[in-house]
Amino acid sequence: MTASRSGPITVSVPAREEFVHVLRAVAASVASRIPLSFEGIEDLRLAVDEACGRLLAKQGGSTTLTLSLRPSSDRLEAVVTVDALAGGERPPAGIEETLGWRLLTALVDSVTLDDGPSGPSIHLVKLASVPTS
Repeated sequence: MTASRSGPITVSVPAREEFVHVLRAVAASVASRIPLSFEGIEDLRLAVDEACGRLLAKQGGSTTLTLSLRPSSDRLEAVVTVDALAGGERPPAGIEETLGWRLLTALVDSVTLDDGPSGPSIHLVKLASVPTS
């Protein structure tokens, strides 16, 4: 794990379900340090879990699952990425219409899917739920 006061926090684990709990814990720990309610922290933790599950479902040949977090005073941005260089499938078209995607949109304030050159990623944004002043 790497971190700096103003920079992102990045954690990579093997792309297997048994390591997703590490990413959930890191997301919850970072979220607890910005002004998010307990419910907001739990929502983010569940969203990271769901995003990991969505990406791992079709990525049988992947080796690495990465969570990048960028905390600020009014939000926490999280990007979950799975490498697809080993021949994994891309997320299916229409993923935004699935129940899992709707769950993600209910848990965080913004969700986007990106199909980048190193593999698919899901970008989550959770806004602070308590005043910052």
